[in-house]
Amino acid sequence: MDGWVNETGIYENLSKRRWEYWEVSQQGIKTMVSWLCWNAPNSVYEQWSKSVLH
Repeated sequence: MDGWVNETGIYENLSKRRWEYWEVSQQGIKTMVSWLCWNAPNSVYEQWSKSVLH
């Protein structure tokens, strides 16, 4: 998945059916910080996305 990640943000992982929040450092190091299953209710997604995006 990290081959698709170019900048910090939320990405959809189609093979694992989830959203993932990735951070990319100034040195280009990619770290998956958090993920959320697609089965989560929309209200949970909203809360999760706000928490990871600050």
